[in-house]
Amino acid sequence: MKLISWMVVILAVPALACGAEAPAARPAPEPGQCVIKIGGKVLDPATHAIVIPDKATPQETLAANDLAATLEQMTGRRLPVVAEGALKDQTPIVVGRCDATLAKLGVAVDFEKLGLEGIAIETKGPALVLAGGKRGVLYAVYTFLEDYCGCRWFVAGRTIAPKGGSYWAREQDEQNPVGAGCTVIPAAGTIAVGDLSVRYVPPLELRSTDYPCSRPADWAVRNKINGTQTALDEARGGKVSYAHFVHTFNSILDPAKEFAAHPEYFSEVKGKRLSGNTQLCLTNPQVLELAKKTVRRWIAESPEATLFSVSQNDWANFCTCAGCKAVADREESQAGPLIEFVNAIADDIAKDYPDKIIDTLAYQWSRKPPKAVRPRPNVCVRLCSIECCFAHPLDGCEQNRTFVEDIRGWHALCDRLYIWDYVVNFGHSVMPFPNLRVLRPNIRFFAANGVKGMYEEAAYFTPGAELAELRTWIMAKTLWNPNYDTDRAIDEFLAAYYGPAAWPMRRYVDLLERGPSEHKEWHVHIFDKPEAPHLAPEFIAQAVRLFDQAETQAAASPLFTHRVAVARLPVLYLQIVRAKAGDADAVALVDRFETVARKEGLTTVREWSGGGALDAWLKGQRARLKIEPPAVGQAK
Repeated sequence: MKLISWMVVILAVPALACGAEAPAARPAPEPGQCVIKIGGKVLDPATHAIVIPDKATPQETLAANDLAATLEQMTGRRLPVVAEGALKDQTPIVVGRCDATLAKLGVAVDFEKLGLEGIAIETKGPALVLAGGKRGVLYAVYTFLEDYCGCRWFVAGRTIAPKGGSYWAREQDEQNPVGAGCTVIPAAGTIAVGDLSVRYVPPLELRSTDYPCSRPADWAVRNKINGTQTALDEARGGKVSYAHFVHTFNSILDPAKEFAAHPEYFSEVKGKRLSGNTQLCLTNPQVLELAKKTVRRWIAESPEATLFSVSQNDWANFCTCAGCKAVADREESQAGPLIEFVNAIADDIAKDYPDKIIDTLAYQWSRKPPKAVRPRPNVCVRLCSIECCFAHPLDGCEQNRTFVEDIRGWHALCDRLYIWDYVVNFGHSVMPFPNLRVLRPNIRFFAANGVKGMYEEAAYFTPGAELAELRTWIMAKTLWNPNYDTDRAIDEFLAAYYGPAAWPMRRYVDLLERGPSEHKEWHVHIFDKPEAPHLAPEFIAQAVRLFDQAETQAAASPLFTHRVAVARLPVLYLQIVRAKAGDADAVALVDRFETVARKEGLTTVREWSGGGALDAWLKGQRARLKIEPPAVGQAK
């Protein structure tokens, strides 16, 4: 048991790096003076050593070195990292599969049961074991540092691209806050680690989101995000890697090249084969043979990938030819011909590539599970929640009843069921989106219904989206542990990221979430307009007051002032889109939004460019509000 709680660590213990994640050239921070005790004995290089196998894997080596570096930041003392065969009389901190040392300590670790990502954390007196498989050994180290030492890696520092130059890692500080990271490493106090015996295998094998802030490799491995969008490398355990991520029918057969000679390859709708916005004819045997060859080529081109997506294009127009219709009618779902098609490809590769998975979608017209046909064991179905209400937990909201039925139906059919979930408003990605408190119940519902992986699609297309860093933090914690308390996640993040403005920011989060939670008839979808009832003028007025308070409390710090200003963009957005020509404050609102958005690097206010690009949106709002555009070259 720790002598200082996690909240005390964050709020009262000096932190070494709640700012930028520094480039290598930056001087190291002053060493901490934390005292860490295991089994009553103080960690000290004179008495302890971090032990790795004689033939350590890259993951074991990185985990041990990062453990040593972090403990040095905390205590000011660096434990040596030694190979198991060189261990003398030091008390071991075991990192990885050190069989002889584990046997000597009397610690049994079932590595096969832990698999790729499971963790083992155990104390034996003053000794400590941190073990697991390829990614698990890293996760064991970071779980120990986080859960028992109070470390937090909230936000990674951003790489900055100056105009006309190449990307470079710019050092961030209080006077230059854009892109600054937020890491908390306790630097004082005493942490007493009591008796530990932890074995944990995460229920989700894929834990993925795509906010820009979720992609840096060190942040992802420390927070146990493992999706294909991350920059994770082999030393950090790799990732769940896709080839041809989604909507691949046109990549299998390009209608621009093939339709003229073979219209029968493509979907028939109302008796006519379509060359545009088309799908594949899934019962055409030539299409199947060509798809098999294409997938085999993909595998050869991307041998590191695990999943290969054979999935419908992102529009309607499924094939209704006699063959496809017969299968769909028999299976009482358009998923019938799709699953039969994907199964045939999966059968073709199974013997030659037993570790590869064919992935497809249960999405819109293919969402309903088929009546009888079962996906093969090497098929992954990604069920998409695009039509759902996201303000209320799935299991309990009438608007989500059919989706709940569908997930249970797919669970009965699938060996590997993933979820493609949605966590922002894609039509207004800067607009407030009250879903923070439904993330946990929904993830728990998915895990309880056989889901093995989750992709949380977010504002992948821009920095500066609504509460991106906070939502990413909540998702990372909950995807790893579906029981992680959301209020704890919110509190610990706000305290570190907004500093003195944490309390009004917490009141704003509560205000945002309160409306839909108290009004079950207020449903929230991913393409709602700004006139939604939970975004009424009363909400805006209260939010403005809270952000005024937050800005006042953050005023002494450029770092916290900028973060509060970015968090305020959603409220400014609402004020602007609800404003009318001639409103006295319209000019100031638009100018203020532009200043903060450009400073943060926001590029678009919705998923698609065009009218949603920042420049185009600002121009459109100024025209609508009859505001003269700023002079050319005018600083913003």
